[in-house]
Amino acid sequence: MSNPKKIFVSIGIIAGLILPFFLPAFIMMALVKFVPNEITHSGILSLFILSFALFIISGIFSKVLSLIGLTEQKLDELGFLGLMISVLSSFLSIVVGYYWMKTFNLTSVELSSIGILTIAVITPIVLIAQIKLLEKL
Repeated sequence: MSNPKKIFVSIGIIAGLILPFFLPAFIMMALVKFVPNEITHSGILSLFILSFALFIISGIFSKVLSLIGLTEQKLDELGFLGLMISVLSSFLSIVVGYYWMKTFNLTSVELSSIGILTIAVITPIVLIAQIKLLEKL
């Protein structure tokens, strides 16, 4: 029988590869199910495309932060403050990215203000919790 820790690490690595790209889409699918007034979309593929685009925009935000001087190493050195800066930059990149895409008609997904804020709050928290969990393994 395989070592349970190896199986857990393998699942964590696979989730670490998939979740950053598609976690907002999974959250949007849950929003559609539980609070259908918060989101309208033309299909599930549009949710995944928006999620992937938000990932790219978050990457651009991270690059801008590193050009300013807030690299990953610097954020780790700052401890809790660095964690908060990371969460806030992810939050802002999702909110600004969505409204930028909506303004230029690059997405068919319509989110209410509460819907985008829900996605922007849950996504960075889940991703950072996953990263912290994988670091401990």
